Amino acid sequence: MHAARLLLAALALLVAIPAAAQAPQRPAQPGQPPRDAAQVTVKNDGEITLYELYIARGGTGGRNWGPDRLGARVLEAGREFTVRLGPNFGCLADIRLVYEDGEEEIRERVDLCRERILVAARFVPMEERTFTLRNRTGLMVIQVFGRESGEREWGQDRLGNDVLEDGAEMTVAIPARGCEIDLMVVYVDNRAVEERRGIDACELAELTLAPGWLYAENPAALRPGQTGAGPRITLINRSGRTVFTVHVFPDGAANEGPDRLGADTLSDGATLDLALEPAPDCRYTLRLTYQDGTREERGGIDFCRLRELAIAPGWRDSPLGGVRFVNAGPVPVIALHLDQPGAPAGPDVLGDGIIGRGEAATIVLPDPQVCSYEVRAVFRDGRTVVVPVTDLCAAAEIVLSP
Repeated sequence: MHAARLLLAALALLVAIPAAAQAPQRPAQPGQPPRDAAQVTVKNDGEITLYELYIARGGTGGRNWGPDRLGARVLEAGREFTVRLGPNFGCLADIRLVYEDGEEEIRERVDLCRERILVAARFVPMEERTFTLRNRTGLMVIQVFGRESGEREWGQDRLGNDVLEDGAEMTVAIPARGCEIDLMVVYVDNRAVEERRGIDACELAELTLAPGWLYAENPAALRPGQTGAGPRITLINRSGRTVFTVHVFPDGAANEGPDRLGADTLSDGATLDLALEPAPDCRYTLRLTYQDGTREERGGIDFCRLRELAIAPGWRDSPLGGVRFVNAGPVPVIALHLDQPGAPAGPDVLGDGIIGRGEAATIVLPDPQVCSYEVRAVFRDGRTVVVPVTDLCAAAEIVLSP
């Protein structure tokens, strides 16, 4: 009986062993990394070139970094490089990055099974480009903006709550990674804005705002008194359209300079007073953009002789110069005739325009070869004023009063 019991127990054990051997394996838990990292991609998303790259098994880097994985290569900004790791490397790695400027970065126990892309992002640090800014323009400076050349935004006003009076000076600091900066200066009337680009701030100890600084070959070397002040002019918009931008610059200048309107516009009938920088032979180019996007330009304008210019239809091709007619009467002037002696009466030179009470209009002479004219002005109340034959080439201003 005892032998039979032993035989039955042995048979039960033989049946249980195959069943246990055939039991399914426990599945891998979700989210667990693979056992080994085959490769890793290094991306340089910074600004400084990566010169050396070392990858060692985690916890061994301080003792043995091994070879530079880049070899004879370098990894420039915006590029990437894939490193193939040896068999059975494992997941954990120590990383050593050496940049162009000699700076090192070490990252310990990086899980390369999870982080398949290794990002290097080291940027050129900003430096304060500091210099003395002197104002010798004759106008108060209310804002100064500076930026690294190539940037799009001007950032904060470097004067803060201060202003820079004419004759005063102050220290200005412009943050930049490189040497070249742009400078924008806003004057007291908020319409006069000057902008100069590509100034070498690394060699700049002081900068004097004075007539001519905007176009000087080396603005840092410009000193007041080296050039005389440029002319002051008045532009009058009689085009029937709104002017959106006004650029006035010396003929042949490589840079058209700032928009003299700044954030403003010049509506029909409005005037704009400008102080210009000196120009060779006092010849300037005037470039306008209208509200509808059309542009007009004329060069060779002698603004030392012509201190007032009316922007009217045909101004680009008409003889420049003219006489300023001032309405000193109680009502608008609705017609103005310039008649040559002995010739038939001429047309109304105002066309569809008028000269309002207290206003003025600059009229180009009908024939630049003729100077003597009789002037007839008709007021809205019907009264007519006749100015006897006058040499209008020698007259800068004619006052009309009934």
